Amino acid sequence: MNLNPLITVCCVFAFFLGCSSKNLDKEFDCEGTKVQFNDYERFFEVGGMELSAQQDFFMNQITIFGKFNQNIEEAIIVTFNKINQELELKDSKGIITKQCIELLEDTN
Repeated sequence: MNLNPLITVCCVFAFFLGCSSKNLDKEFDCEGTKVQFNDYERFFEVGGMELSAQQDFFMNQITIFGKFNQNIEEAIIVTFNKINQELELKDSKGIITKQCIELLEDTN
């Protein structure tokens, strides 16, 4: 009897059990502004406001982009760089750049 297919199925099942989307939640403190995102669920929240539900939301492996207000004159464009862990807020008055520190879950 060949057990290879059964072992493969068990390994794949165990892998997916350990990879819940909750494990992919990331949380950052960007000089007082809280940023949360989840790549798997395509979720992005800045300062308690979910930007992933807004129009013009964009996410890839490096950058997350969203807007606080859809009105062109009053829009605040938010960009989070996952590599540099940097938050950029841009509006008609200028650009504010904040360095971010990842907040790790306490496993105890």
